[in-house]
Amino acid sequence: MFTSLRARLIASYIVVILICLVLVGLASFFLLSRFQTKLVFSGLFDAAVPTAYRVHGLLQQDLTPLEIAELLKEQAEKQEIRILLLTPKGQVLADTQGDWTGKQAKVALDEIPKDPRTSYVYGRLPTPSGGTQLYVALSATPLRLVPEDSTGQHRVFVALLASPRRGLRTILEDVAKRFLQAGLVTLAISIILALLIARSVAKPLQRMTAATEEIACGNYDQTLDITSPDEVGRLAASFNSMAREVKASRQAQRDFVANVSHELKTPLTSIQGFSQAILDGITDDEVSRHRAVEVISSEANRMSRLVDELLDLARIESGQSKMLREPVDPASVLRACIQKLAPQATEGNVKLVLDAPALPLITGDEDRLAQVFTNLLTNALKHTPPAGKVTVKAQELSKTQKRVGLASTVEITVTDTGTGIPPEDLAHVFERFYQVDKSRAGKDRGVGLGLAIAKQIVEAHEGAISVESVQGLGTKFTVDLPIVKE
Repeated sequence: MFTSLRARLIASYIVVILICLVLVGLASFFLLSRFQTKLVFSGLFDAAVPTAYRVHGLLQQDLTPLEIAELLKEQAEKQEIRILLLTPKGQVLADTQGDWTGKQAKVALDEIPKDPRTSYVYGRLPTPSGGTQLYVALSATPLRLVPEDSTGQHRVFVALLASPRRGLRTILEDVAKRFLQAGLVTLAISIILALLIARSVAKPLQRMTAATEEIACGNYDQTLDITSPDEVGRLAASFNSMAREVKASRQAQRDFVANVSHELKTPLTSIQGFSQAILDGITDDEVSRHRAVEVISSEANRMSRLVDELLDLARIESGQSKMLREPVDPASVLRACIQKLAPQATEGNVKLVLDAPALPLITGDEDRLAQVFTNLLTNALKHTPPAGKVTVKAQELSKTQKRVGLASTVEITVTDTGTGIPPEDLAHVFERFYQVDKSRAGKDRGVGLGLAIAKQIVEAHEGAISVESVQGLGTKFTVDLPIVKE
């Protein structure tokens, strides 16, 4: 019955509303009960003085207390009170209900002040049946009518009694119906609001559920147009971001498989073809066999590099390849890379220049950083024609000079005077398997993973790498690495 979120929300709202109404009713009951004693006393005070005057008048007519009580019975029933006629010592002379006549009542008559304007007492009176009633007592014979030599035994007192719950019962009878009506109206309005709120909450979630199921079925073109500023809106924004990431990830996986298949197909074809030629005896002379073996070895080495770089990239991206965090002198790393690649530059008649003054230390993995700079220099030397120039420059940038969102950094640039990168290729150079010069063949042809690995290494050092290029003038790669903190 309550399997859906909307049904559970509505049920929970109704339960909360009912609990609130019950609590409000109980609170109202207790608040009213606090005033019911005052209300009872107020009613007794209002009836006390007229009753005392009436008793006084009846006494003037020489009626006995029992006769007076009989005459007061109708008034007592109408006002829902009990009237007692008492002696100064609390002896009950007459009772409108009869069962207290002749008994002793613990009424503090001796505390009645002599001021006629406040000549009454009030309090709680234990009843013969073990209960409690509220009372107001006053004299029915004013002091001016009592002889001066009298001890007061001729005085008659009137006590008006009422149950402490009578006032509350009256109030409840008056307000219960209205309270019930108001409660039912409030409940109906609250249920309608609960339905609307539950719908507003559940509907976006239902749309998200449907979109999630579509993604699970392989339909990644899912976007939610929920722009509310609350948690649901933020959840929808997160879902849209997740959907884009999933779509990009799936596309990257498909591209990865396609690229790997493509990269492996060519060397495998070459290896298969030349090995079959050797087996078939087509390469019967020494030169042909040597050429076939050379091609097989070259393609096998290329496949080995591809597998090694794929594994290296996967380890870096998954965090399995931990980067060392130790102080590194970037100038020393650059000098070592220049020295290692100097023979290649000499062979290609390319001038290799290093401009690296004393630099502050950076935090990182020296071998991995050397891998980055070696890759950049190797690419620069490959794409720079003879008599060209490759310049490596390093400098410290402060916060005010920085070009990226880092603190103070060491900026290393590798600039060549090669053919440059076409504008349409510039945004893709750091992608896996992307090769600008797709026509390059043989052992000089890379696998398109070097710059992707370099980017991952630089970002693992909390740095940034970027590229600028102008066709016909050359290319400049820039690496920014944060300076080690004191």
